[in-house]
Amino acid sequence: MNEETQVIKELALGSHEAFKALYTKYYPKVKYFITHLIKTEAIAEELSQDVFLKVWEHREKMAALQSFNAYIYRAAKNTALNYLEHKYIEDMYVEKFSSAPEPSDEDEWKAKEIELLEQLTVSQMPPQRKAVYEMSRMEGLSNEAIAAKLGISKKTVENHLNLALNELRKVLYIITLFFG
Repeated sequence: MNEETQVIKELALGSHEAFKALYTKYYPKVKYFITHLIKTEAIAEELSQDVFLKVWEHREKMAALQSFNAYIYRAAKNTALNYLEHKYIEDMYVEKFSSAPEPSDEDEWKAKEIELLEQLTVSQMPPQRKAVYEMSRMEGLSNEAIAAKLGISKKTVENHLNLALNELRKVLYIITLFFG
């Protein structure tokens, strides 16, 4: 058993020293990699810390890893890509919001705001729920067609649609509180 494998096993048992050793070894690489992807050092630093927070939170699972290096690379990549995706959505929201109609045309403004919040809510849904919702509402597919296309049961499709619609209802409820 090599030294790093031993450190990983100790980490899985909750060793702060093992975590510190891995952090010291991999943090600079993770930060450099994320900085390269997102081009902002301060945010890359926060995201790198998030990666290691996840390592600590899931330390019990680390003992089963084949390669910590591959795990940390994948975690850093996913964290950076998630950040970029959310930033893109936020930027699109701000862009659309800034080009919203003047408040004098209040109904059109409200409709556009509701549409943007729907898009934002849908974009943050888990991938399968998002796919089911989009196939149902945007492509107009039946529950049976969606089930066949995704290789899942019709009941699973119905469950995803119910969860998606409940999320959207909550957003609409909040909107009605603001717009009265």
